[in-house]
Amino acid sequence: MNCAAVVSPALRKLSDRIIPYWRSAAILHHQQNQDSSSKPTYSAQSSQTPACTEMDVVMPSHAGGSNVRDNERQGDEAGRNTDPDLKIFPIEQVTGSKKLSEREKHWKIEIEHLDERPDQLENEEVTPKRKNGHAGGPSPKKRRKKKKRAVFSREIEDILNKCEDAKADGRMAISQVDLKIQKASCSRAQSIEFLKNLKKKISNLKEPKPADKIYIGLFGRTGAGKSSLINAIVNESQILPSAVLHACTSVCVCVQANTESDKYKADIEFMSKEDWELELRSLLEILSSEQDEQPGASNSECNWIQKMAEEKIKAVYGEDGPKQDYDKLVGNKQFPQIPDNCKKPFSFDTAKELSRKIGCYIRSDKKNERQYWPLVKRVTISLPHSPALLERIVLVDLPGAGDANKYRDEMWKQCLSQCASVWIVNDITRALSDKEVQKIFQESLRSIAGGGECQNITFVCTKTDIINPEEFRNNYDITDQDLDLDKNQDSEDYDKKEKQACICRRNEYAKMEIEKDHKDKVEKLLFGDCEKNRSGTFFNVFTVSSSEYKNNKQGKSSFLDENITELPALIEHIKKLYVSHLENEAKDYVSEISGLLSYLQLANSPSNDRIKSFTDCEFHRLKNDLEKMCDKMNEFLTKVHSELKQNLQNGVKAAEKESWKKAKEKVIEPIWKDFRGYHKTLKALCKNSGYFRSSNGDIVDLNYTLSEPLYAQMNRNNVFLRTFGPRASRHSVNGNFESFQVNFITARRLEEYRMEPAKYLRLVYIKTEQRKLLRQLDKEIVFRKKCIYSSLSDSIRKIMQPTYSKCAETVRYNLRQIQEELNYQIYSSKNAMFKEAMNEMLKQMDELKDWIVSKLNTQMLTAMTVALNQIPDDFVDLPDVREEFEWMKVHCDALDLEIFV
Repeated sequence: MNCAAVVSPALRKLSDRIIPYWRSAAILHHQQNQDSSSKPTYSAQSSQTPACTEMDVVMPSHAGGSNVRDNERQGDEAGRNTDPDLKIFPIEQVTGSKKLSEREKHWKIEIEHLDERPDQLENEEVTPKRKNGHAGGPSPKKRRKKKKRAVFSREIEDILNKCEDAKADGRMAISQVDLKIQKASCSRAQSIEFLKNLKKKISNLKEPKPADKIYIGLFGRTGAGKSSLINAIVNESQILPSAVLHACTSVCVCVQANTESDKYKADIEFMSKEDWELELRSLLEILSSEQDEQPGASNSECNWIQKMAEEKIKAVYGEDGPKQDYDKLVGNKQFPQIPDNCKKPFSFDTAKELSRKIGCYIRSDKKNERQYWPLVKRVTISLPHSPALLERIVLVDLPGAGDANKYRDEMWKQCLSQCASVWIVNDITRALSDKEVQKIFQESLRSIAGGGECQNITFVCTKTDIINPEEFRNNYDITDQDLDLDKNQDSEDYDKKEKQACICRRNEYAKMEIEKDHKDKVEKLLFGDCEKNRSGTFFNVFTVSSSEYKNNKQGKSSFLDENITELPALIEHIKKLYVSHLENEAKDYVSEISGLLSYLQLANSPSNDRIKSFTDCEFHRLKNDLEKMCDKMNEFLTKVHSELKQNLQNGVKAAEKESWKKAKEKVIEPIWKDFRGYHKTLKALCKNSGYFRSSNGDIVDLNYTLSEPLYAQMNRNNVFLRTFGPRASRHSVNGNFESFQVNFITARRLEEYRMEPAKYLRLVYIKTEQRKLLRQLDKEIVFRKKCIYSSLSDSIRKIMQPTYSKCAETVRYNLRQIQEELNYQIYSSKNAMFKEAMNEMLKQMDELKDWIVSKLNTQMLTAMTVALNQIPDDFVDLPDVREEFEWMKVHCDALDLEIFV
């Protein structure tokens, strides 16, 4: 193998970091007790591979450079050279791109430990000549300056560097190809169109598509410490307000990195003026209502609804707002102007300015200033220089309490369904309350099981620094010996060590109990009763102290070391999630570029009758295999449809028998209610199309309650979760895709044609197009899966909507009338309602099956046709991409992409 041909830009970059001004390098073989004249030499520009097993790289680190002979002479004297500007690095001769990648990784680590000259490395700009001799333009030898970023562990840093180098080299390679192909031309109309599309495809690859955001949802009751946790993670004092007296964060707040500038930014998303006017009418109705079931009596929930309505009106219109009628409030000139696009951006120089300005848009505990939070659906905060907020990570503070607002509840559900990871945040003193956590699983997180993107649930126990050591030790009968404490209780730091030891012991106990009680529940929630997930990445527990972490960061007195606060471990958890997504993104990008370069390589391959015979036979073979795969996928999804139908039919029967009774007991006429003021709850539920989230975060969902028997039966035998789960089994869509990827063009077949480029490169192109298609299908399936899963309760909601609207809009309806309307609608339509919900889900499943099979067939046939046809023979000056092709082969090996076998 030509060693010079496979030196990647990443490895060349490492040399640049050591010797900013190197002009040449000589690789010399040093053999003991041999005459120097017999030593073979190898120049950096040489095309010959030295016949040696170990070499030295001699690089002058001063400006001015030297020729190869100078380097040889320096190399001969290396054993006694004392020049501080001369650095000698022993390396190994290797063959094969995989081995080269391994050694590159080793030397990268070694080089990281060298002293650098930051002023040179930051400011130096090298513009070498491209291979064709013209200066300028993209070149793999040009130094890339990395962005400032957080500190990672060595393991994660290696993966991150590997991915960033692969993407950067891919951009350089495709940019260079884009320049080269501008010279290409052709004469026939069909060829001109072909070349135009090819150029467009190359140009589109110069910049990777915008990456999807990675959402981490923080879920917990009011006062659980979510806002304080986010403040600690982003290392800012008060970006988000923390609860003092009652619920502070009233809207969904997304916190992400600002990678474009050094500004602190906030984007406020409002509900429309029309939506607010509907909300206002509802709020005034709540305040004017005197329809309590028992006059003069009330309950806490009714009081909360009334108090929330009053608070919202006062926040927007002032203290006299609740006393005015609808027309006066709507015409109030002090009403804030909502932009036409319902969005308002802010930009500040400091975090303090940002926090002070946006407080009125997200909090509900400020009484001395104008408030706008009742008008807001979501706030997105972008912070610069945050070590934990990587480019695509978004922390979502999900409000722990509802406020009977339809639009914020919809936003809450939407944000939750987007989360790749959900954190259940709770005070450590309440973390082991099984009742509390069980309610979270049953009510708040049930939607992520089949309809979300979540693949990880993390328990975060907060406020671990708050402990009474004496009480804790008495409860668990813990001695000084158990805590490894000095028996001398009069020692100066005994109290501090005792408290720290008790905190650590309680943390260990909490982790053990949470894992024992909830790990299996989490696995069942996310994956059903399928085969156990051996990776363990779906479940984590952290015990954190935001206040002690902040004290450590600010240099204040603290009794917990920074690592014991576990914030560093939690931040590392975020980074691992980020890197796992980045790795997939890098693989997708490198794979697509590799496929395109493989296709362009065909221009240099001879075309003859033997190749024509191969392409005809291969097209016929692959077409037959594709038809078999499509038939197999159709058969698999038809079987899933049949199983799902059988389960849903059982669910319909159960729903017809049970749902009305359950709806009455749980929602309409709950047996645990005394009904004082309950009509306000039902009224709010009807205004929100059957959904209501209370002041303490409890969810009342009549649509889900009615469809619950259908959901229970739907996933019997894990049909739904197994089919759409992430695990690659033969019973899942992912498993069938993986089988197709491995068996359609096998590694053995690629190896068979490795020495015949005209055949080998065509198969490589098809394989990369296949991978690209399957990744696109996977993303679309995730979205469609959400729609299918929610279709049951959505169908119920549509059928119930006329009754909801009637109850919500009829001002004088009392509790009994609302109950009668709801009961009548459910009872009269139950024989048709549940069948309609079943049919809608089955219809969407059928559409998904047809869509998958159609996409597989049409797009794979297109890729096969392009690859197995000859490149038009009237092309002139098609680019030579052999060098770029070799770079991508190196990165495919580094990323474990089984494209080039």
